[in-house]
Amino acid sequence: MSEVIHTTLLIKHVTSRMLMDTRVQGNAFSLDACDKGWQLVVEDVDTDVMRTIQTELAELNLFYFEETEAEHGRSISKWWLYDTALPELITDEAARRLTLIVNTRTGYSNEHVSKQ
Repeated sequence: MSEVIHTTLLIKHVTSRMLMDTRVQGNAFSLDACDKGWQLVVEDVDTDVMRTIQTELAELNLFYFEETEAEHGRSISKWWLYDTALPELITDEAARRLTLIVNTRTGYSNEHVSKQ
C-alpha cells in the first residue's frame, strides 16, 4: 500500500517564471474535486503574488505532485491542472487565501500523458 508523504503545488507563468512553489515557500494548500472540476485553495499567499496571478490568470500553468512511499521505494505522481477557457480565481487578501478552480486535470510522467 502506498502512502502519500509529500504534496507540492507549482504555479508558473507560461514563460516558466515561478510564481509559487509550496515546497519552498511552505504554503498549506488543498486540491479537491468540485462541480466545475478541481479546486485549489492556497493559504498564506503574499498579496503581490495574488495580484500577479490575477494579472496573469490566462497564462498560468499549475502543477501538482504527490510523492509516495511504498514497499518498492518512492515515486512521484504528476498532474497538470488547467482550464480550457479561463481559471476561476477567488482572492481573499485579508485571509491571505487564494482559490483557483479549473476544469481539467491531466496526469503525466516522462513516458506518457493521460487525462483524468
